Amino acid sequence: MNPHSRVSDQRLIAELAESLPIPAERDLSAGRQETLKEHLMTELRQAVVAAAGLTLAALSGHHGPGGGDVPAGNTAAAQLLDKIATVAASQPRLNVRDDQYMYIASEDRWSSAYVDSGGQRTVVGPLHKREIWLSVSNVCKPGLLIDPSPGPATKLNDGFGASCPNKGSWGDPTYRFLQSLPTAPRTLLDMIYTATKGAGQSPDQEAFTTIGDALREAIAPPDISAALYRAAALIPGVRVVPHVTDILGRSGIGVQFARKVIQSPAPGVPYREIYDPNGPIWIFHPRTLLWMGENDGSLHGKAMGEVVLNRAIVDHLGQLPGGG
Repeated sequence: MNPHSRVSDQRLIAELAESLPIPAERDLSAGRQETLKEHLMTELRQAVVAAAGLTLAALSGHHGPGGGDVPAGNTAAAQLLDKIATVAASQPRLNVRDDQYMYIASEDRWSSAYVDSGGQRTVVGPLHKREIWLSVSNVCKPGLLIDPSPGPATKLNDGFGASCPNKGSWGDPTYRFLQSLPTAPRTLLDMIYTATKGAGQSPDQEAFTTIGDALREAIAPPDISAALYRAAALIPGVRVVPHVTDILGRSGIGVQFARKVIQSPAPGVPYREIYDPNGPIWIFHPRTLLWMGENDGSLHGKAMGEVVLNRAIVDHLGQLPGGG
């Protein structure tokens, strides 16, 4: 990493530490993007890299379970994520019944690929609102999706043949699943490495993706949200992105897993070590450090990703926060 960038990151975090206000009470800032969409986006990024003619070879750097507390180079990210975790832990605890639902409203923009007579093409969809309702306790109970919103509602059933009732898993977490997790960051990260072994491009990248899934489109108890952020700080390659813009154009501070890679930009040009810039970036409000959303790169000049509009626990499918 550029040493000047590291100094800048640390200076920014120090300033945040001095100016951080006490956050107002509000709904929890934690959630999950659908697993399928995440894997589709991963495939898209790989296709874009291949089309650009880049040669990437991942360097070894996975410390894995049982490694040191904070990998070298992760200091700025660890400091920032610790402050983010402190804010998450301060959010009010909820009294959640098993018959209730997690409601998440977001503003999204993603890409999709299709094949026609001219070959494979990728288009970027319009910015749109998305609303989803998921059971807090049992993935076998149908959920509800309105995408785009307003629009027709689609019933969801994420059980996928699992024995029922089922509180879910890392790929499809309910509130009860997240509530059952350990709060010790290293223990939690080791659990994630074990559960995702063999998946993704690397153990570290898959661990970061898995934590992002659990933070984007679910609701977790405050202590679990805090533990997930602190577990992410232990992943080698996690870094601070001091200035990032979400899909609505709002400025924030980012956290990203960036693989070290060897790249040759053109034939005959010497290989060099860089950070792969194609990973998603978690975006936090630069003063409150609350979760804003995620930036997943740009295509055709349009930023892709999502921002959180609202999240809450509600009593029934289709219900809006406040009883609507």
